[in-house]
Amino acid sequence: MKFFIVLLVAGIAAALPAPQENNAANSTSNGKCDAKRTAQLVGGIQAHLNVQDMELKGIQTLQKLSTFAANGTSRAPPGNTTSNFGLEQQAVVAIQQNGITLREGNQKLAAELNSPARAGLDQLAASQTQEMDMVKALKGTGEGEMRTLEGLAKMVMDSTKLNEMNLVMAESACK
Repeated sequence: MKFFIVLLVAGIAAALPAPQENNAANSTSNGKCDAKRTAQLVGGIQAHLNVQDMELKGIQTLQKLSTFAANGTSRAPPGNTTSNFGLEQQAVVAIQQNGITLREGNQKLAAELNSPARAGLDQLAASQTQEMDMVKALKGTGEGEMRTLEGLAKMVMDSTKLNEMNLVMAESACK
């Protein structure tokens, strides 16, 4: 399952079009918008939203595994063992790294286009780094980490909302 998630994330990244040089052939006739590159930015932000959804699901899985550890139950949740916490943590970090790579590409393209999404993408950068550091610091010890995981889930949801606004802003550039 984890391999599938990593493969899916890699596939999303590979499917994104590469940024192209800005030239007259790529620009619309109104001179204010490069429709082709703006569409690339919109697609990149949407791809990042998909990655954020996977990140949240991974964090929710970590919460379940942490709850199991906090309860001190000798029986693992169905299909899981306590050693799965570390595996899931690694999968979440890989998802987050992919999200950072996507955001960096989107940020660069937004800057080149002078997109209204640029400011929001800049805000997203700081929260992504903090979220990844928090996941890396987890130990799978249960109760002591429940607040951290709850805060992390909220941060990811807030970042997703910000990125949804980035999507709207990017889409508005050529209207």
